[in-house]
Amino acid sequence: MWNRVTIVGCGLIGASFALAVRRSGACGRIAGWDSSDAVLREALGRGIIDEVDQSATTGRPSESDLLYLAMPVGEIINFLREKGWRIKHGALVTDAGSTKTEVCRAARLHLPKEVRFIGGHPITGSHHSGPTNARAELFAGAPYVLIEEDGQETSRELKALTATLELVGARVTTMTAAEHDQALALLSHLPQLLSSALVATIEQGTNAGALLAGPGYRDMTRLAGSAWSMWGDILATNSLPIAHALNQMIERLTVVRDELVGKAKCPTLALPISRGLFERSFQTTVVSQG
Repeated sequence: MWNRVTIVGCGLIGASFALAVRRSGACGRIAGWDSSDAVLREALGRGIIDEVDQSATTGRPSESDLLYLAMPVGEIINFLREKGWRIKHGALVTDAGSTKTEVCRAARLHLPKEVRFIGGHPITGSHHSGPTNARAELFAGAPYVLIEEDGQETSRELKALTATLELVGARVTTMTAAEHDQALALLSHLPQLLSSALVATIEQGTNAGALLAGPGYRDMTRLAGSAWSMWGDILATNSLPIAHALNQMIERLTVVRDELVGKAKCPTLALPISRGLFERSFQTTVVSQG
C-alpha cells in the first residue's frame, strides 16, 4: 500500500505504528527520524525502522509516500511550519497529536498544495514510553479518529489511510477537528486536570496522604504523573473547549458544595443533587463496562 513510510518521532506511538504496519504488510520500507539521537539509534537497533530519513538534516525532500508525525502537538506544528516543504509532492502526511484544530490549521498554512494532510489521533497509549515499550498490538481494538474536512469522504488518501489503520486493528471513526477537540476536552483533558488538581489539593490539605491512601486515591491520581511536555501543548491548543468542560464540572461541584453546607446547617435536609450524581455515574459506568 505504501512503498516507504517515515515515522517522525520514534517514541511509543510512532514505534508501535512502525511495528504494526510492518507486521500488516502495508509498506515496503520504514524510515524514521527523531530529535533524540539515542531514540533514533534504539529504533534502528531494535529493527523498528530500516533506515534514517536523511531529509530531516540534508534538506532534500523525503521520498516517503506516507509520513506519520508522532510527537507532542507543539512539535508537530513546528515540523509542519519548518519542514513541510521537505515532503515530496503526492505524499500523504498524518499525525497522532492529541488536539486537532491547531494542527490541521498549521497543515493548511504550511504544507504545499501537492501534499495531502489528514489529521489523526489514536485513542491508545501507555504509562510507559519510548521505543523500548513499543508493541505492534497497541492499536488493536482501539478507537482511531481521522479528521474529515468537507469533501474528503471519498478521497483516495482517506480511503488508503483508513484501510491501513484497519489492517493494524484500529477502529476508525471520522469527525471534524472541532468535534474531536470538544469531545477530548471532556473525555481526556478534563480528567487530567481533575487528577492533577486532586493531588495538589491533598498535598496542601493533609500530611497523612501516604499513610491513608488506598486504591481509590491511586486510581484517581494516576493521570497526575503525566509529563508537562505533552500536556502543556494540549492545554495551549485546546484552551476554550477545556475551559468549557471545566465550567461544566465547576457548576456541578458548586451545587454539591452548597448542598453539603446546607446539610451541615440542617441535618434533616435531604441531599437530592448528590444522590443523583452518584446514581447517574453508577448507571453510566455499568453501561460502559457492560
